Amino acid sequence: MKSLFPKVKKELYVFSFIIALCIGGNTLFAQTTATQWTAMIKGGERDLNGANLTGVNLEGIDLHGANLTGANLTGANLKNANLEGTDFNHCNLTGTDFSNANLSNANFLGATLQYTNLYKANLKQAMFQEANLQYALLVNADAQSANFILSNLSNADLKSTNLTNAYLDYTISTGSGTPELIETEALGKAIDLQEKGITIPVLIKGAKYNKNTKGLNMDWAKKNGAVLVGS
Repeated sequence: MKSLFPKVKKELYVFSFIIALCIGGNTLFAQTTATQWTAMIKGGERDLNGANLTGVNLEGIDLHGANLTGANLTGANLKNANLEGTDFNHCNLTGTDFSNANLSNANFLGATLQYTNLYKANLKQAMFQEANLQYALLVNADAQSANFILSNLSNADLKSTNLTNAYLDYTISTGSGTPELIETEALGKAIDLQEKGITIPVLIKGAKYNKNTKGLNMDWAKKNGAVLVGS
């Protein structure tokens, strides 16, 4: 009887070659995907779920209402961009430049915004629930009625930031335009702790604020480690 091993062996070689080709192709794609995604955006694409936009220059782009869930925009330039209602759910926005951008009603649920530049950005009614904003720059940003519940604002710069009606503490009533809390596992645990008298709504230790920071309960901020600065 003729052995089947040569055939099986050949098929294994072919299969291994296909796997290697796929891996190699993915590597090549990963090297060029930022350029490809940028071209798609400029072509009008709005479904950008998981896009790799690391370091891209999209200054002044109109991406209102786009879906960027899980995308990586580390170090990207989005100055003066229109991002109203854009979904940045669980995005990596480390070091992204959003200065003077329109981010009203944007969703940053669980997003990473460490060292992000939000100078003079429009953050009205934006959702920052459970977002990491450590060392973020929010100087002169308009964050009226934004939801910061369970966010991390440690060492953030809140000088002259407008936080009127922003959701920073369970005990502070918010305006009607403030985004509703999103039911998550973290929120459930926080509510359980609240019922036991333990309240950790926002981490704000080391955050800077001044006399021009609006809507911030100064006593609450100081008690939780925020720092009052002169300008």
